[in-house]
Amino acid sequence: MESKPNHLPLEGDYKLIKMEDKNGEQIPLPSDFSMHILHDEKMALNQYRIALKIGNTLGGMLTLDAPDDTSKKMPAKIGPLMSTMMMPPPEIFHVEQCASKIVPSMQELSYSGSELIFHGTEGTLRFER
Repeated sequence: MESKPNHLPLEGDYKLIKMEDKNGEQIPLPSDFSMHILHDEKMALNQYRIALKIGNTLGGMLTLDAPDDTSKKMPAKIGPLMSTMMMPPPEIFHVEQCASKIVPSMQELSYSGSELIFHGTEGTLRFER
């Protein structure tokens, strides 16, 4: 029996620890924000569901363009992005607006140990398990 190749070990819960805009300016994080990544057997090996909880929950499909690559940096995209539509406090709303620009602009994902980074044309999100 032929074995099915494994997907990358990205599943689990993460904490957003740093956010930078496209100019490299750090965006203050006034609270703890989390992300959950899920992969199930119905999905292609290079696909994961993400749920990023800021004020609302931003969710979408993460697709890796090189899922069998053993490097720690690879092309990736998230989309389409959906969101719940509640109005968070102003300081959290600002962070959510920034994340709503950065996440769909994602072009590359890198990971090392407990750290996961989304790199996009609009900025960078850094997470830790």
